[in-house]
Amino acid sequence: MIKKLLLKVGLFWVIALSIMSCTELYQTKPNTPHSEPFPIECNDLVNSNLLLAKELAKLPEVQDGISDTDAMAFSRICRFYNHNQNAFNAAFEKMYDEGHPDVRKFCTPLQALYWLALEDKLEQIDISNYSLIAQLNEAWYKSGFEYDGRGRWDNFGDVTERLSSPKLLDYYESRNFSYKKIRLRSLEEYKNPYHIFRMKQGECWLYTAFTVHCLRKAGYQAHAITVYHGKSGYPNHVTCAFIDQDGKEYILDNSLPAYIHPTGIYDKKVYLETYPYYGEGYLTH
Repeated sequence: MIKKLLLKVGLFWVIALSIMSCTELYQTKPNTPHSEPFPIECNDLVNSNLLLAKELAKLPEVQDGISDTDAMAFSRICRFYNHNQNAFNAAFEKMYDEGHPDVRKFCTPLQALYWLALEDKLEQIDISNYSLIAQLNEAWYKSGFEYDGRGRWDNFGDVTERLSSPKLLDYYESRNFSYKKIRLRSLEEYKNPYHIFRMKQGECWLYTAFTVHCLRKAGYQAHAITVYHGKSGYPNHVTCAFIDQDGKEYILDNSLPAYIHPTGIYDKKVYLETYPYYGEGYLTH
């Protein structure tokens, strides 16, 4: 009895350490804030909210310096801030909490705000009643992400760095990928996160590979699990389990063919009540 218990404990720590080491291997690191001064319109913002200024300075668009276009966008953001300081500060707290600040390269909602500033569309954001989904609807979502005319969604590395929280990832997957059986040459290819990014469609293995890749890159403990789906009586579905910033376990699954849930993020215990747990990893295909 004691040997069995020790064996279970040992197995648990092997799995846990394996997940943690994989997470550390994938992780990004925060960008270094650029050192150039902000436009003069940004003096109030810099003096009032230094953290906000530093996060703006980490945006990938300004890593090589502030161009005239960047300066224009920053000036618009800062004027918008000056007119709505209290509301903007409250909204920024929510933006800042999206993802792991000590791991992500930059604050993705701030990049979305920068994109809106480029188009002079900041007024479309209700900063007093900030909503991440409403912001992404304005800044991200077109008829197709890749057809935005700017190439923002073309590069796998750029996109996976941008999807630095479960909510951001869920938004992108649910609006950009569709479920379809895909024939690849080997089982290992179904674990390649690039395939579904390229094809925009795939089955549960491909969804899970992309989800695990993005979450680990963003500093989350995430891994594939196999569950029972439907009435087949055998394990036939793979999905991603992860630990969020609240320390709780969740499932991110946008690969269910009949997608009727308002979000692909589920409490793990609730999810497993419908799709019972079978085992760790990709155990079926």
